[in-house]
Amino acid sequence: MGNCECKPKCCCPCCPCCLTKDQQASVNRDRVYTSIYSYPSRTIWDLNLRKGDILEVTGETEYWLYVRRRTAKTDKSKSFIEEHGYVPKDFVKPLDSVEAEPWYFENVKTRVEAKRCLLRPENKEGAFLVWKCDENNHYYLSVKNGPHARHYRIKQGENDQQFFLVHHTTFQSLRKLIEFYSKHEGGLCAKLHEACVKLDQPVPQTLSFDSKCEIDRSSLTKQQKLGSGEFADVWQGLWNNTTEVAIKEFKGVNYSDIQTEIEIMKDLHHERLLKLYAVCTTSQPMCIVTELMKNGSLKTFLLRHKEKQDLEFSLMLDFAIQITEGMIYIENKIVHRDLRAENILLTEMQSCKIADFGLAQVNRPGNQRISSDVRLPVKWMAPEIFDNGEYTSKSDVWSFGILLTEIVTYGDDPYPGQDKMSCVRGIQRGERMPRPAGCPESLYGIMLLCWKANPKERPTFTELREMLMALIHEPVSELE
Repeated sequence: MGNCECKPKCCCPCCPCCLTKDQQASVNRDRVYTSIYSYPSRTIWDLNLRKGDILEVTGETEYWLYVRRRTAKTDKSKSFIEEHGYVPKDFVKPLDSVEAEPWYFENVKTRVEAKRCLLRPENKEGAFLVWKCDENNHYYLSVKNGPHARHYRIKQGENDQQFFLVHHTTFQSLRKLIEFYSKHEGGLCAKLHEACVKLDQPVPQTLSFDSKCEIDRSSLTKQQKLGSGEFADVWQGLWNNTTEVAIKEFKGVNYSDIQTEIEIMKDLHHERLLKLYAVCTTSQPMCIVTELMKNGSLKTFLLRHKEKQDLEFSLMLDFAIQITEGMIYIENKIVHRDLRAENILLTEMQSCKIADFGLAQVNRPGNQRISSDVRLPVKWMAPEIFDNGEYTSKSDVWSFGILLTEIVTYGDDPYPGQDKMSCVRGIQRGERMPRPAGCPESLYGIMLLCWKANPKERPTFTELREMLMALIHEPVSELE
């Protein structure tokens, strides 16, 4: 939008011309940011961002910034066009900060994640990224080298103002270090070429700065059916004719039938969980609106690779590790009760998001039974469910063990050749799925821990993440 012309009935709370004089005086006008992604405006209150725009922050809400952009009218002009509008916080970073660099990946925390990003086919030899490890607080430089990724720890001086890979070549900033190794191989596996591709954009926490959870059905346009189930169809669509979304449209249900799913998704905010944007519950058919995941499910992805079986073991384990991260977040909040590869969705960069909370329940005693008329994922269910009908987070751990077999078999259904009833009877007798073909003993041992008869003896998702990380060997290279 251009210069703000506020309407009396639709005042934007961060716009300077809508503030009192005291509020205007308190606005911090010295915060200069740059956009690290393009952002097409969704409403009349948004600013249409171009990657690399220089912005001055003049106000903010919980998830949105109100910014000013000044653009010269012509290359030689001394006059400017001034524009104001809202932008999502995650789309901009402080100017000249490390986070604003195209080669810095803020969401990468492990070597195997860096490897997954670098081995994208869009990246060429010498593609690179810098990331920071949560466990030791060190920066790392990861570089694509043929079919591999090489990782180098970036060391820092005592005052943290010097950065180096080798002691005799130091730099005053990470940017200077990157500039040097872009011109000189300097002992690296390859001279730095271009920054790793970033196909994923952040997901704004809300559809717009003032959006409500309940939205008008007329704001949604269905475009293409993505899937159909017993209780709902899923569509790719648009909100406000500007924003791609997924629309889960229910078939003949009352609000009480979907209330738990809605309330649970409203309270969950994690990068490994599908984001709920809005709902339409005032008329039939009711629907929920979520972020759109164009890459489909983990199950579909695995099946696409089944014939060639060309996924590296470490990258397959990375899927499992990402899922544990989402489950660590929810295991003391809810019981998912339908954890399987079909309900794990993938971003373009193959990051996992746990989806389908239709069977989920708040994690408290006595609140985990499922109605007898619901079709259940029997082959993913723990034995205590068949005995007393109660779920706990340790039932999700059992399901995760089954999910591991789906990953390692490139999407095979569990208990091949067995029908549901024979599967249930075998589990109750203490039988367990045999080690899948090609599955390492170490990974099968983790599966067996997930399938302990006594739920209390099963590991937590935090413990599972540590066990899986220990199976991945991504060494750090050292320069001479």
